[in-house]
Formats: sequence, structure tokens, C-alpha cells
Amino acid sequence: MEQVFVVHRRGFYGGDWPQGFFALDAAAARSLLRDFAARGQFVPRDQAEEQPAWKQLIPYCVLRTPDSVFCVQRKAAQTEARLHGKLSIGIGGHINPESGQGPDQASNAFTVSHFESALRRELTEELHGADGRSPPASFCGILNDDQNPVGRVHTGLVYTIDWPASRTNAELPTVREVSKMSGSFRSLAEMRQLWQDPAHLESWTRTLVEAGIAGAAAVPQQPEATPHPSRPARDLEDSL
Repeated sequence: MEQVFVVHRRGFYGGDWPQGFFALDAAAARSLLRDFAARGQFVPRDQAEEQPAWKQLIPYCVLRTPDSVFCVQRKAAQTEARLHGKLSIGIGGHINPESGQGPDQASNAFTVSHFESALRRELTEELHGADGRSPPASFCGILNDDQNPVGRVHTGLVYTIDWPASRTNAELPTVREVSKMSGSFRSLAEMRQLWQDPAHLESWTRTLVEAGIAGAAAVPQQPEATPHPSRPARDLEDSL
């Protein structure tokens, strides 16, 4: 039975997790990952999928060039039926036990480095050209959407990998698991058009594009939003 890494919802943010993308500076990012690593555990995936008291942590990586972002479309062969046919700018997956990490127990052998190693394994499985020779991954924040069934039991650990403009198309990643998804780099102008039709995009992707993670040119110009009066960003940082 597959085991996945989870943390208790009530163990962070007082149980009231920030909605949407929550960016973190370098110090806060390191602190949060250390806390996740120290306080998480492995549980059976079938239980985790039905238990909103747990949050499954999903390393989730956006692959970028200066003027494009990698976009995939999930096919029916993938496990998560709720995401079939949706476009996504994130590549990632569940964190499973490694050697020496037993299921159903606090993972005291788990360290921050396991998050990125889990991400690299997922990238290597799903893509050609995203192995250890690719640019480094940078953790930039968490992605949370408690307004839909998938999001209530998952939280994304958002990473980015940036390829320089000097790379040719032949040197950029391509889809390995073509039976499970199709994908390619798309221009930010095209993403700006797709973003305006939410039926085409996974909710996480729509949120990340809106937050500028795909690139500023992918975000349509909008009126300046009024800050939410009940939960300022500073309060969220203080709850880490």
C-alpha cells in the first residue's frame, strides 16, 4: 500500500491555512520546511485522500524560461481522475518513504533535503532533461486551496527551475510519460489568454499564474485589489 507524507492541519497556522499562494522569503522558507520535516509522518494514501485533518505535502515545480513556462495536460491514465484534461504549469507528486523511513510513524529521519529529492525523482520520472544536470530548484512558498476536494487534502510546496534564454529547444525538458500527459513550453502571452478561461486550468495553476509565478507577462492587467481586512499577510508570517 502506498504511503504518503502528511502533516496535521492543526499543527500549522492554527489550523487556518492561508488560501492561495503564500510567498516566503528565504529564512521563512527554511524554517517552514524544517518544521514540516520534523512534524510530518507517513500514512496510507487511501486514508490521507479522505482525511482533511491531514495535509499531504506535494513538491510542485514550475519550469520557466525568460519568455515561456512548461505546461502539461493530464490524461486519463493518471491516478487523479479529478484533474484529467486540465492544463497545469506544475510538475510534482506525493512524497513516499525512502530507505530507513517506516510508515505510520513520526518521520524523525526525514530532513529538508528529502523534499527536493522527492521533487527530483518526480521530475526525472515524468520528464526528459530535468535530471541532476538541470538548473537548481528554488523553494518559494506554499500553495493551498481548501475550496475544492483535491485541495482540501493537499498543499503544494512550490519550487521553480529557470532555464536561461541561451538554451535551445533541444536542451529543454520534454514529457517522458506520454501515456499520462502531454506538454511543452508555452509562451507567456498564450498563458495570459488561457488564464482567462478557468475551465481549462487546474485551480493551482490559475492561482500561480495570477501570482506571477509563471512570469509577469502571463498575468492580465487588473485593477488593484483591496487588501483583505481580516487576515493581513504579517499575521500569516507570525503564525509560522
